[in-house]
Amino acid sequence: MNNVEYSFAIIGGGLSATSFLVQLVDKLSDQGAGGYRLAQELSLAVFERGKRFGPGMPHSGENVLDCHITNMCAKDMSVRSDQRDDFHCWLHNRATTLKQKQLPDPATDASYGFFKDCLHYPRSVMGEYLHTRISQAVEAARELGISVTLYPHCEVVELCPQTSGFSLGVANNGNGEFVTCSAAAVLLATGHWAEASRFEHYYPSPWPAQRLRDRIPPGVQVGILGSSLSAIEVALTLSSEGEFVRNRDGTLRYHGAGKARQMTFYSRNGLLPVVRGRITKRRNRFLTRERIYQLIDENPKAVSLSALFSLLNQELCDAYGYLPDWHQLVSGSDDIPKRLEQQIELARNGDGAAGELVWQTVLTEIFPVVRLLYLNLRLDERERFDRDFNTLFFMHAATQPIINAEKLLALMKAGLVRLVRLGSDYQFDYHPDRKRFEFTYGGEDGETKKDVCCHVVNASGQPRSIDTDPSPLIRHLIKQELVQTVEYQREKDHTYSYKTGSIIVEPETHQVVLPATGKPDPDRLFFAVGAMTRGQMIDASMAHGLATSTCAIADLFIAKLTEQTNSFES
Repeated sequence: MNNVEYSFAIIGGGLSATSFLVQLVDKLSDQGAGGYRLAQELSLAVFERGKRFGPGMPHSGENVLDCHITNMCAKDMSVRSDQRDDFHCWLHNRATTLKQKQLPDPATDASYGFFKDCLHYPRSVMGEYLHTRISQAVEAARELGISVTLYPHCEVVELCPQTSGFSLGVANNGNGEFVTCSAAAVLLATGHWAEASRFEHYYPSPWPAQRLRDRIPPGVQVGILGSSLSAIEVALTLSSEGEFVRNRDGTLRYHGAGKARQMTFYSRNGLLPVVRGRITKRRNRFLTRERIYQLIDENPKAVSLSALFSLLNQELCDAYGYLPDWHQLVSGSDDIPKRLEQQIELARNGDGAAGELVWQTVLTEIFPVVRLLYLNLRLDERERFDRDFNTLFFMHAATQPIINAEKLLALMKAGLVRLVRLGSDYQFDYHPDRKRFEFTYGGEDGETKKDVCCHVVNASGQPRSIDTDPSPLIRHLIKQELVQTVEYQREKDHTYSYKTGSIIVEPETHQVVLPATGKPDPDRLFFAVGAMTRGQMIDASMAHGLATSTCAIADLFIAKLTEQTNSFES
């Protein structure tokens, strides 16, 4: 890596790195001669533990199978925050490619999806989009005059502040070499992580999917921790040897191939992600963006959950004519397959005049301001939200596509998947002498139940705390006190503290906050984005949230680069 004055190191080569590079190059190109002048002074280095840049863990062809599709609509998967249709544009002439790869095209396959305004493509296709976009961004950057170097199979394991910028310790996983280099600015974009494996036949992550298929033999009992979108993808992985066939009545049934694995979702709340329905242009009357902006202006950093729930209740009462039964929403149903079947039917037909699912339409209108609203909750209220409502929120915000819900229902009806509500008082034990796992929990009638299985997959979702990240770099940053994981809010007579477990950043700029001062380093540019900030940024792991964040980082970096260049020239 060149030791030039404006060197920028990007640690991680997945979606976040792609989005940052694409938008940085876009912005410099839009500035014309001024952007070209800045580009001549800039050196970029991207370090990626894997061999391929762009896809990252969730969209890599090495990790996913053809049955895994994006949970978010294609229109929400752009790497450009101001061009929401960028993924769609890239897909425009890709129908032939999908056909050649024998992948389903939701735009033309009627059995695959119901809503043409919300298409869910195979994850590997999203991976190809990301690989294409980062390759194009690198080429465009070099044409501008930026020196760009990609380092595959390289993991940054140390990051040390210097008088100017940082020193990076880099381990090459390909040849075992260890080198050091320097950078004036650093973007930490390492993405998702999984805990270290604790036991034999315990899989800390659903990925790589092929590893699960290879190591978990047919016919065994499999425990799946969680019941979220990741858990559903595990079920699709472990049933992928069979096939789903559509009956004449439109429902799906599953045809197994040989002895099938018996899978159980173990969930504290016993809830499944709700099914995505049709969204229309219905406008809210009470829970509006304007009202939320007003609420924040009147109560900056002090919005209460009661004020928010009051607006939500008003909106739902106005839409339905009655207040929804929140207890029923939280407690769920004992007959999980029946409830899932009802949700699929409701998603298809809607409950509004235009066939929309009204409550989803209500929530969708405020999604663009959810991050701002979350950041402006009073800190103790944010902690209460995370404790009592976070799971419920994501089960309704991160919905599952109808096709996945249909497949899950077919697996349940075939007797291959069941869901167990553990509650808060349960035990999860491993007995190494017998090589088996045991779940002990309370039944519906208060009796003690015990389930035994030979394999367990952790699909409970991305951990909120970086304390669970085993990577050498994160361990180094924590040990050297270069990152802060506790958020503070000071008032006249009280200071709230909340250990979110995530790397605390300045929300507007994503600059890392230093524990010593509670503020970003004024002398160095150090950014963090993505899953490691999720305890602070509620949409940190969503594609559009990442695009929004990396856009802000690109803006600040260009502003600082311009300022330093002008200062140097004067």
